Amino acid sequence: MDDIIARLTGEQARAAGAVEALALLRQQVTAGERQLEGPNAAFDHIDYFMGFFHRGAEEIERLAASLAAGVQRADVEAIRQLASNSAAEQRRLVQFRDKWVNKPLPYEQMRPLLTGISDVARQQLDAFRGLTETAAVLEAAILEREQKEGKNFDRRALFNRLFKPPDGR
Repeated sequence: MDDIIARLTGEQARAAGAVEALALLRQQVTAGERQLEGPNAAFDHIDYFMGFFHRGAEEIERLAASLAAGVQRADVEAIRQLASNSAAEQRRLVQFRDKWVNKPLPYEQMRPLLTGISDVARQQLDAFRGLTETAAVLEAAILEREQKEGKNFDRRALFNRLFKPPDGR
């Protein structure tokens, strides 16, 4: 469990770093606003993902603290939901790249800035999507705990518990 908490803490720090990186990129967009075709689109994109990653970081921090007291199904579902939401947000990222980055720009020197915005968001979304592995590990821990407590049996184990086999196995 300590490894999972450490991983979640690392993901929380990574998300906070993405928020900081996007804030710096937002300043660069402000500085080069006149050279961008759609500065408002860049601002909206940055602001949206800053909020998304900030909320994700807060949720991960809450989950890491909660896991210290023990794994709950609600924690696993929260991790899965964050990973699922991140997968869904990939579409927004692709739309931004298609509309504002993957085309000829009036000022080509702005391409690295727009690409940087997209890359920071993509990397953090990929990191959040990777939390599905953590959720699977936590789910396995819950199932193991429930089996030890006798709360969750597969069909055969439940049948054997209710109706003992005649040979005593």
